[in-house]
Amino acid sequence: MEAEREGRVYCANCIHCKLVPSPAGGGRYYLRVRCDAGMWRKKLGDEKLYKYCTVANRSIAGCSRYEDMGDGPEFLRDLRASLPAADELYDAPPAR
Repeated sequence: MEAEREGRVYCANCIHCKLVPSPAGGGRYYLRVRCDAGMWRKKLGDEKLYKYCTVANRSIAGCSRYEDMGDGPEFLRDLRASLPAADELYDAPPAR
């Protein structure tokens, strides 16, 4: 696998990498990614969220909680091609 050959793991291919909405006010939101295993922390202990448009680039040398989804390099290549180029603002769906 590409990540193993480079000696790095790609967070986007981990089962713990989750897409979540982040409120932007006025009924709008940004898409962010978080690690539901709690591995992305700031120095003071708060959870770190990353922009969705950058998730395919996030890799680390190793992670004790990494669980490969098994999709391999094809998944990462397709993800890079389909991600927005910049952070996008989305409208919340109308309440029913």
